[in-house]
Amino acid sequence: MLDCGPTLMLKQTSVTKSKREDILDAAQRAILHKGVSGTTIDELIAEVDISKNGFFYHFRDKDQLVEAILVRNLEIDREWFDGLLGKAARVSDDPLFRLLAFLELIAGEMESMDGGHPGCLTTAICYQDRLLGDNVRQAAARVLLQWRSTLLGQLEEIARVHPPKYDVALQELADMLSAVIDGAIIFGRVVDDALILPRQIRLYKQLILNTFGAGK
Repeated sequence: MLDCGPTLMLKQTSVTKSKREDILDAAQRAILHKGVSGTTIDELIAEVDISKNGFFYHFRDKDQLVEAILVRNLEIDREWFDGLLGKAARVSDDPLFRLLAFLELIAGEMESMDGGHPGCLTTAICYQDRLLGDNVRQAAARVLLQWRSTLLGQLEEIARVHPPKYDVALQELADMLSAVIDGAIIFGRVVDDALILPRQIRLYKQLILNTFGAGK
C-alpha cells in the first residue's frame, strides 16, 4: 500500500521480523492513530515487550525512530510503484493508457481496504513537523518527492505522444495526485465514507484523460 502516500499508508511486513521491525510497526500504527506527540517511547516498549535499553539500542530517540519509519516506507513505496507500473505496462504500449491503468489499480486497492484507508503516515508526521528535527522533515519530503517524480515521469512521456489540450504545468498535475489522496483520506475519515478516496482517484484519472486526449 501507499505511504500516502503522500506514502499512501500502513504496510504489511514479513511474518518473521526483528525487534527493530516490531518497534517500527508499533510506532507506525500509533502515529497513524494519534500522531507523533501522542506516541510515547514507553508505550512502544510495553507493546513490543522490550527493555528501555533495548529500544535505545535500535533508536537514539523518537526523531530517529520516525525517520527510520519514513526511510523504510520510501523503499516500500518504490517497490509498490514498480509493481503497479509493471502491471499497467501490460495493459497498453500507449503511455496515456498505461497511466490510466496505473491509477485504476491504485483506486482498486483503496476500494478493497476493509474499513477504509488507515491514513497517510507522511501527512500525520508533517502536521507536527515543529516537534521533529531536520532529518525527519527531509525524509518526509523524499517520500512526497518520490510521488512527484514517478507521476511527472509518466506525464512527460504522455505529453510527448499526446500534447495537452491546454496549457498545464505537468509538475503541478503530478503533485495533484498526492493532494487528492491526502485530502480524500481526511475527508473520508471525517464523514465516515471510505469510498471517497477511490472516487477521487478516478476523478483524477478522468482529468488526465480529458487533458491529454478524451475520446482517443
